[in-house]
Amino acid sequence: MSAKEEMLVIKRGYDLSKWLLDHTGKFPKSYRFSVAAKIENAILDFVEMTTVANMRQDKLPLLRRADEALARLRLLFRLSYELRFINLTSYEYGSGKLDRSRAAGRYGGAPWIAPPSLP
Repeated sequence: MSAKEEMLVIKRGYDLSKWLLDHTGKFPKSYRFSVAAKIENAILDFVEMTTVANMRQDKLPLLRRADEALARLRLLFRLSYELRFINLTSYEYGSGKLDRSRAAGRYGGAPWIAPPSLP
């Protein structure tokens, strides 16, 4: 993956984190320390893992953890929509941003997107 493609993954994750952090603050009070906190942690984990991986030679372990954070985020984001913490427009927008963050890695040849090889 080129440096430009690596930066695209980080930038898209960072942009998504700003957008999500703005929305989780509007969740019902009873869910701010559960669902909202998990969403915030997942997106921040993704941004942190991709940023640190960018500085390492052995990127694969961190990129796999970033992909796990993205999977958790996708599940929690869907739950937020189904519980009506976010409206359909926000759900579609956020889902698109999640897909674009993942696609930035896939099209850039990021190894965390490839399925694991069988022994």
